Amino acid sequence: MVEPERRPNETPSAPSKRRALDRPFRWRRTLALIALLPAAFLLQWAASWAPDFVEAAYSRTLYPFIVGGLGVLTGWIPFSLAEVLVAACVLWFLVAALRAVIHVIRKRRRIGNALAHGAGKVLALTSVIYMAGVLLWGFNYHRVPFAESNGLDRSPPSLQELKTLCATLIDRANSLRDDVDEDAEGVMLLGTTRDGALARARQGYTRAAEVYDCLGACRPGKPKGVFLSPLLSYLGISGIYSPFTGEPNVDMEVPAYEFAFTVCHELAHQIGFAFEDEANFLGYLACTMHPDADFQYSGALKALSYAMNSLCVEDGRAYAELYKTCCDGIKRDWRAARVFWHIHDTPLRDFSAGVNDIYLKAQGEAEGIRSYGKVVDLLIAELRTRVREAGRIE
Repeated sequence: MVEPERRPNETPSAPSKRRALDRPFRWRRTLALIALLPAAFLLQWAASWAPDFVEAAYSRTLYPFIVGGLGVLTGWIPFSLAEVLVAACVLWFLVAALRAVIHVIRKRRRIGNALAHGAGKVLALTSVIYMAGVLLWGFNYHRVPFAESNGLDRSPPSLQELKTLCATLIDRANSLRDDVDEDAEGVMLLGTTRDGALARARQGYTRAAEVYDCLGACRPGKPKGVFLSPLLSYLGISGIYSPFTGEPNVDMEVPAYEFAFTVCHELAHQIGFAFEDEANFLGYLACTMHPDADFQYSGALKALSYAMNSLCVEDGRAYAELYKTCCDGIKRDWRAARVFWHIHDTPLRDFSAGVNDIYLKAQGEAEGIRSYGKVVDLLIAELRTRVREAGRIE
């Protein structure tokens, strides 16, 4: 048979697109990246055995440079860079998945090859992100506990101590409620716009660092509101700290009485306190020591909420009696918050809570999302200290 004539620049027909796209899997590079995940777990395990070293070498020495450097890179940006990066990652995943599906449908790629590449990329990216999170912030989970480093007595509280805490916080919140603004329905308003509250939040930590020197190792940066705040509300997330950009991110929709406290909670994460009960306690301290009444009231009322929830479980009758002593303004603020979260109660919120619970337990918070409520132990420990110091003065 005579072979057909070929023009000088013409090449043989290219191999099929299936052969071109159905490429071999690059196992070595992918497995090397995936190996970062067990390596990160190993580093965390080693750190858990040396809290004093982590406190001195990482939390108080290296970490301030890390968060300070991130602040220089991202602090000048008026919006949340973390939010943009998350959106970009989601978009990348969706585009890559859609492209793979189209290739499979058009028989330009076998489904097994597409799934192998997709799973490999997702695992590799997850491993890189997790390792980066550990190095940039996660070691703070293994520092010396705040109560231990500051001499707070965190022994199990008695029921009487819990009642005393609730009564003390009620007196403080009742007094502060007269100093805050409210809307036409009698619900608390912040003293400024929410952007203004974000700018004011750091003032409380300046004063708190004068009492607890460990708070002075890092200078908190400006927290940022999230553009997709409605989504965070439906996920049940009032705030989240991004260790990759050094940004405390806050849901701009949450009720006013929770807003100021949430901002200070996220700032606690930024300055290196990872556990949720400690971040809650430091958020309360920063609010309490803040010069503005709206922050002071927010911290007192949020702490009271946690304390009263604990008392309700332990002694329902005592809870009912103390609830009667709360002023009408407090009751209106609580009612408005319940309505807000009820409106945003969806299966998305349950899913988000489940993911957060798994994450917290993986970081060593055995009680998962219930660890937020453990702030009551720290509040009582601080109350013991104040009572002891008052006794010495007398």
